[in-house]
Amino acid sequence: MIDSAVMSNDELVDFAEGLARIASTGGGPKALAAHLAAQLDAAVLVEDADWRHVALTGATGRTVPPSSRDFISAASAGASAAGASAGTREGEAPILLEIPGAGPSGIAVRIRGGDAPAGWLSVFPGTTPVEGRLGAIRLTACAIGVEISRDAGGGKNRRKSFWERLISRAYDDPIEAKDDASARGITLASNYIAVAIEAEGLEEAVAATKMGDLRRICLETLRSGSGDIAVVERGGGFVFLCPAPIEIDAANVRTAATLIPRSATKTHFGAKIVGGVGRPSDAIGAYRTVDEARESMFIARRLFGGSRVMPYDDLGVYPLLLRGGATSAEFKSFSDRILAPLRAYDEKHQTELIRTLRLYFEVGQNVKTAAAELSVHRHTVFYRLRQIAEISNNDLDSAHDQLTLRTAMAIDALNSHER
Repeated sequence: MIDSAVMSNDELVDFAEGLARIASTGGGPKALAAHLAAQLDAAVLVEDADWRHVALTGATGRTVPPSSRDFISAASAGASAAGASAGTREGEAPILLEIPGAGPSGIAVRIRGGDAPAGWLSVFPGTTPVEGRLGAIRLTACAIGVEISRDAGGGKNRRKSFWERLISRAYDDPIEAKDDASARGITLASNYIAVAIEAEGLEEAVAATKMGDLRRICLETLRSGSGDIAVVERGGGFVFLCPAPIEIDAANVRTAATLIPRSATKTHFGAKIVGGVGRPSDAIGAYRTVDEARESMFIARRLFGGSRVMPYDDLGVYPLLLRGGATSAEFKSFSDRILAPLRAYDEKHQTELIRTLRLYFEVGQNVKTAAAELSVHRHTVFYRLRQIAEISNNDLDSAHDQLTLRTAMAIDALNSHER
């Protein structure tokens, strides 16, 4: 918050840079208004040219009129003392908003989209006057005007609506989806991998600004050279669709996504970050990776706690348990995926990792008994268990990973008996 009554040039530059960061990461009018509200410790109301609410932020604990329309209409445009002191040209002067019997209670500036009026930005301060901070208010109005003009031009909304349609399964034909994307200025990648992110425990007064910060942190952490990342708002957070034309791109996204909580901590974000990462999917099936990312986020929140982002492939059997009603084919596919690396190693090196793991579980994880059953030294069992953990990417000391391996082994045994 700014303490002085009048902003210095350095403070104004810092404020403008904050607006630019929000705009560059697609924060929109709500995040821009929240940035101003936080800086001025004031309520900020944004209305469009038809007096519809665009944003209201910073209003907690304050009385804010439902609209500034009547106050602005009653004021004499261009005649306010605030406008005169700011040296603005006629028609652009801020307007003092006076509630009858209460005196001046706010200030409003016009928002313009190019040369056309696009709405009003109204500020309702607390105990600190805002007349000395008109520069910040007008900069915010200009930034919001740019966003409103951009939306009115249709480009941003047309791109946004494409991604919404894509992940809601609106396209049956890949060619139709590609052509529609091209018409909206989007070049589709062959494959995408989704990252779902939410912040928990945000205070209402700073939520809009923090969500803009979270969006920027995620984009900076996930950004790669494989193409543009699409952002879709979902629930109380975001879904990022990251291009992943080859497996190394998907691996990079998974690694980067798990670092998002750490990146947020470094910027003193001040809230818990939870998220999930889906598996790569072709563009027409992007809904699958989005569903998996959101499932992973739900599981990470409920079972693992803390601030973390978990890839779908690291969750073992939990996604199947969450969905319920999984088919036998889905369970078999899960088992094959978990045991395939171990089975391939056994076939290539003539080892007995699968058999060792099965016996290890059957004898209650007693290494001495397992060694006797296998007719090998117990050190050999220890060595094989380390190999199993490394090859399967599962920690045998983790209850979660043990559940995954035990379930995979049980499903494999049931399918073997059926054969």
